[in-house]
Amino acid sequence: MKTGPMKIGFVGLGQMGLVMAPHLLRDGWRVTGHDLVEPSNLPGDITFTASLTDLADSDVIITMLPHGAAVTSVVDRLITASCIAMFIDMSSSHPDDSRALAQRLADLGLAFVDAPVSGGVARARAAELTIMAGGNEAAFATVLPVLSRLGHAVHLGPAGCGHAMKALNNYVSAAGLIASFQALATAIDSGIAPARFLEVINGSTGRNNTTQVKIDKFVLGESYDSGFALALMEKDVSIAASLLADTGHDGPVSAAVLAQLRDGLDRLGLNADHTEIYRTITGDPRKS
Repeated sequence: MKTGPMKIGFVGLGQMGLVMAPHLLRDGWRVTGHDLVEPSNLPGDITFTASLTDLADSDVIITMLPHGAAVTSVVDRLITASCIAMFIDMSSSHPDDSRALAQRLADLGLAFVDAPVSGGVARARAAELTIMAGGNEAAFATVLPVLSRLGHAVHLGPAGCGHAMKALNNYVSAAGLIASFQALATAIDSGIAPARFLEVINGSTGRNNTTQVKIDKFVLGESYDSGFALALMEKDVSIAASLLADTGHDGPVSAAVLAQLRDGLDRLGLNADHTEIYRTITGDPRKS
């Protein structure tokens, strides 16, 4: 890591990127953001550029994009523009894409770390994200000062391990989400008040992130605004399903979770929040 103020290029200023990027402004670090459209609520100390190649002189490039193909496209364009930055992909990409990209960059003498996150917008705003990092140990050590500004980073192994862990985490999360929503709907139909359902299940072995955070905050009040799209959850679980199949650990549960997410996406539309899956369980699949 260079001494003195760093120049950081942040590609992808969506809901997560907008609240992550400001944490990198401390100690004189300069942050320039890029996206297809300039956000109307861009923090004042972050410079925006409509031209990706303006980031070519950055010391660090962070990508926070919808999928691995977009990440590879961005990296290719920056390399063509003679960018020699350290690359950190904080998107949810397929591990195979990360491994291929890491090898290509290593051949050019450049560092790459896949570092997807968990925690949502609230924990991103508080710089309390869990960051799942893959890459060689030297690359991880080099980018750790940057990652530490955004949350707690755990090094999991070679390139691709971060994205594998993210997909597997979101598979487990999705399974808990669906089971919890089914149980909630059944409890209500059985005459159990939602508050009592949550009181008991969160004091028992069935508690999980959905019962502890999502039901009360996003479902019972029908806001369905967690900030994590159903389409992104379906993408991550699809990646997890391919990893499970490749290792021989897939089965009826993983297939059923993915099928229910895909059915929900078809019925609710591409703009649906992932918590809106509850609507399909209760028979209210209004288009988002």
